[in-house]
Amino acid sequence: MYYNTNNESDLDLRSSWTATAKQDELILRIFMLSPNHLFTPDDIQEACERCERIWPITSIRRAISTLTKYGNLTKTNELREGKYGKKTHTWKFITQVRTDINDTNTLGQGSNRF
Repeated sequence: MYYNTNNESDLDLRSSWTATAKQDELILRIFMLSPNHLFTPDDIQEACERCERIWPITSIRRAISTLTKYGNLTKTNELREGKYGKKTHTWKFITQVRTDINDTNTLGQGSNRF
């Protein structure tokens, strides 16, 4: 899901929306490949980099929040040390995937289904 906080329009908005949809899909697939594994946002960022996707940690966190909101992931109580020495939560895949992750047809709001 793309949060249009900078009021993009037309082609810029479409491009941003498409990029976030691809981020959400790749991140969901990483969780799906290891359904019993717990991941921190840093772990996911490293996995994305191995797939040649260099995204800021804020984008990774946005995707994890979106996937959690729509019931694909769950935040756990387990904390792990992150890149900068701070404890960070872990997330895991929920084995029953919802297909309505972005259930609107409004550009910039979703409509991709995976």
